[in-house]
Amino acid sequence: MEALKTTEDLLEVTPEKAALHPDYQIVENLAVPFAPEYRVGPADVIEIIYHINYENAQDAYRLEIQDKISIAFPYHSQFSSTVLVRTDGKITVPILGDVQAASLTPAQLAANLNREYGKIMEQPGVTVALEDFNVKIKELKRAITTAPRGQSKIAPVAPDGRVAFPIIGNLQAEGLTLAQLESKVNQEYSKTIRNLNATLVLLEIHHNKFYVLGEVGRPGAYEMPSRINLIDALAMAEGYKKTAMLENVVVFRNDGLERPIAFKVDLKRAIKEGHMYSALLIRPADVVYVPKTKWDDINDLMDRVFTRGIYAVLPFQSVFSVNYDIRGTSR
Repeated sequence: MEALKTTEDLLEVTPEKAALHPDYQIVENLAVPFAPEYRVGPADVIEIIYHINYENAQDAYRLEIQDKISIAFPYHSQFSSTVLVRTDGKITVPILGDVQAASLTPAQLAANLNREYGKIMEQPGVTVALEDFNVKIKELKRAITTAPRGQSKIAPVAPDGRVAFPIIGNLQAEGLTLAQLESKVNQEYSKTIRNLNATLVLLEIHHNKFYVLGEVGRPGAYEMPSRINLIDALAMAEGYKKTAMLENVVVFRNDGLERPIAFKVDLKRAIKEGHMYSALLIRPADVVYVPKTKWDDINDLMDRVFTRGIYAVLPFQSVFSVNYDIRGTSR
């Protein structure tokens, strides 16, 4: 047991070793296995948690569309009125007609009105007061589920890869990481609602399937239970058959990439050299193909697997092909 402990200590991946190891990353000075960031897909379920900042802001409030304001003329009360900021950002006032209001502070709007009315009357003395404001936030509150989850909403990813959000509408989510989608959502909300921040939480994952085809015990689609490598994937498919050409195992990857990549793995060499736990991690939507015969042309192989094969999984047109060293490097 002491010898085993010594061997394990020697083989432990330290932060110094992790810097040179493709399957590890350094987090808070600790070496931890690298796991590819998950990309959102159809049928996933996302919770959007809304945070509304009610703290005192240093900047003065700026008028927004649908705000209700009162315009008072203390010396010419017949011109006093209550108006809504229209969708074009303007209001309509007596004599002057349409005046820009959105994005101005009440004080700025009052100054503009006094300047223009001052050209046609003495001492207009116009004042501007807010009557109803933060209308978009109130609209959002009505749209989201309030109990028992607080200010949040549950949203599934549709089959077309889009998610419906209150006020900002449908956004493309498929293929994005959760952080990328969250940034996109906050960017869209910032165009219409101030002092709002949205946090996204992945509640349910349904897009984490990978595919094993060819000379394996049970070809098909498999749910990815956790971080798995190539050996794990083959084991889930009940292993490879005696007829398998292990020197030419291929992993096709297309999720989140501009063009697909095909990794060719010499699994026979890996087994012979004792590298049973392949450094090649499987990602959602990967396709593992174990051929029966040797192949030379990648395009011919794609045609065989995806056009004439059982599963037409990915719309390949062109592909990058690399050889993958089972010990963790590509060449």
